[in-house]
Amino acid sequence: MVYNVVLIAGGKGERFWPKSVLEKPKQFQRILSSSTMIEETFSRVYPEVSADRIFTVAGERFIDVIFEQLPDLPGKNLIVEPVGKNTAAAIGLAAVYLLDAHGDEVMVVLPADHVLNPKNEFLRAVEAAVEAASGGALVTFGISPDRPAVEYGYIEIGKVRERIRGLDVYAVEKFHEKPSLECASGYVRSGRFLWNAGIFAFNISTFLDAMKIHMPVHYDGLMRIHGSIGTDREEAVKKEEFSRFESISVDYGIMEKAQNIACVKPSFVWDDVGSWSAVSRHLEKDAYGNVSRGQVILIDAKDSIVLGDDESLISLVGLSDVIVVKEGRKLLIAHRSQDQRVKEVIRRIDKDKNYARFR
Repeated sequence: MVYNVVLIAGGKGERFWPKSVLEKPKQFQRILSSSTMIEETFSRVYPEVSADRIFTVAGERFIDVIFEQLPDLPGKNLIVEPVGKNTAAAIGLAAVYLLDAHGDEVMVVLPADHVLNPKNEFLRAVEAAVEAASGGALVTFGISPDRPAVEYGYIEIGKVRERIRGLDVYAVEKFHEKPSLECASGYVRSGRFLWNAGIFAFNISTFLDAMKIHMPVHYDGLMRIHGSIGTDREEAVKKEEFSRFESISVDYGIMEKAQNIACVKPSFVWDDVGSWSAVSRHLEKDAYGNVSRGQVILIDAKDSIVLGDDESLISLVGLSDVIVVKEGRKLLIAHRSQDQRVKEVIRRIDKDKNYARFR
């Protein structure tokens, strides 16, 4: 089964400061293992998918780090965005470059900073999605929730459309934005709602047809970019068209509006690891629920995350539910309930030039 894989690697990872920084955000960091998140994502599909069928979309400032971390990625398969304009533009740009390179084939879209395992179950789900996409559906992945998470969007599923490779593929009734805790609890109890994993599969032409209907400005601009590929005007046209695009997610721009949506319900474990608190779900805890790394002393500490290095000693005494992350000369201390506010630190840094060296 031939298909293409696109890694979306343009995210900012602002909730992972101080480790995630402007020039080297979350996807290029070793958050959970000795490999970076984009290295883990690439190895999730390679070598089962040949390197010439794997593409990456990212901004120009990430070119060097991508080739450093993904040495098997062919140079021509790095698709450079002139400016980040959210996932609709990034996926659309990948679509026209793949159309030029391989014609109208299925593309599978993967964020470069998610946790997925085991690999064999992931690949089985991808193959099921590719088969459904080959039949003309815009396919998304929905994860069975194990808790009423408020940090994820949800997919309301309908009847089973078909069963492929032992996995159910559902009709989609509706997409729902990140809910309140009360609403999320109701979703989980109902059994009709899945977490929106932000993973997609579709024929390139099916995707572009949907974009033509629901995002005509993007579609027209992408077609002009497609016509310029390989010419001396390519970069200029790309910059010009991206300057016209609104920053819109593919979920809002297309998936929530199109009719031919299908949802694969896979059996792998998934997490988008969207904040420091999420790290505790994937690293070993001590008897008191603490996660620690580096030179750390914990005394009467509970349910905390303390991530240091070998250069400094961090001691935590009599505290619970805190996050402490040290990266070089930068230190984060936060209550776990406030982990989504870490990005406010970035906003403050960006406003004050005296803090610029800490970005």
